[in-house]
Amino acid sequence: MYYPAEAYVTPLTLVRRERVLPAPGEILVRQGEHVEPLQVVARAELPGPPCIVPVARLLDVPLSRLKKYLRVRPGDAVEKGQPVARRGFRTVEAPVTGSVKLINRGRVIIETQPRTFELQAYIPGTVTQVVAQYGLAIETTAALIQGVWGGGGAPGYEAWGVLKCLVDERDAPLRAHTIDISCHGLIIVGGAGLNEAVLEQAETFNVRGIVVGGLAPEMIPRVQKSPVPVVVIEGIGAAAMSEPAFRLLKTNDGREAAISVRVQPRWPVIRPEVVIPLPATRASLAQTQAGTPLEVGTKVRLVRAPYMGTVGTVKAIPSQARSLETGARVYGAEVDVGGETDIFVPLVNLEALR
Repeated sequence: MYYPAEAYVTPLTLVRRERVLPAPGEILVRQGEHVEPLQVVARAELPGPPCIVPVARLLDVPLSRLKKYLRVRPGDAVEKGQPVARRGFRTVEAPVTGSVKLINRGRVIIETQPRTFELQAYIPGTVTQVVAQYGLAIETTAALIQGVWGGGGAPGYEAWGVLKCLVDERDAPLRAHTIDISCHGLIIVGGAGLNEAVLEQAETFNVRGIVVGGLAPEMIPRVQKSPVPVVVIEGIGAAAMSEPAFRLLKTNDGREAAISVRVQPRWPVIRPEVVIPLPATRASLAQTQAGTPLEVGTKVRLVRAPYMGTVGTVKAIPSQARSLETGARVYGAEVDVGGETDIFVPLVNLEALR
């Protein structure tokens, strides 16, 4: 049995997201409470980064004689510009405001002022679990589309806004001229990909987020530096968005949605996603079971060229390995992608759609 990677592209399911503080803090909501996406649900005080001042080197004195020139001791509060050491006409000032944490080996270590971290809900829904001081879980009914890569949008990595589809075909790339002031605060959807001009236009008009099928490799560094989060549904390279994903986004054009570009390949796996909250009861939700082996009839998405982004159905799983054009022998599955004949796809090149 083979357990493939899984991705959700479903029109209605129960979405549960854990919201965890980076340090112990205060949870501001109760279990059973309804929350909104931009609502602050938890708060924590994070220590500021330490500032190391090489006093001995700056005063040009040996470590054994430094003590007589110091003007501060561990635990002292200091203001930016305050002298921390003086030798004749030479003065070393504190570069930041904070408190002296340690004096060691000729260096004064200043701990800067703590900052307040506020955690937003990310999605609208009901708080189903609260772990005191650490975090909470929120559930909502929604359409869910998971991608394979995300970038930009730091430090939040998440966004909330109204979806606006700017293309009519899933293989149509975003064009800069289609992005104008009407896109301000929206999450825009394209088909195949984007270029430098598109990203510049999105930043100019404060677009809330971008969702595309593929992304050219040379655009990765540019996207990672952009304040606009970008969710890539299919993969890196020239790829049209898969038909199920594009149809789902097109159907929900004009609805509010949340996007996240967080990626964590190790367990627990976190994928970039688009969450579109929808009114529904649990009884009407799609029943999907994660962690099931690949079998005949499984709907799959192909994740490598030349079929990247293509969606099909498994028709057979041969028990013997087959030779590829490269000469490698691999195990795979025969997949119906709508052509005249089924194609043989290595198991590592497909993922199950739930």
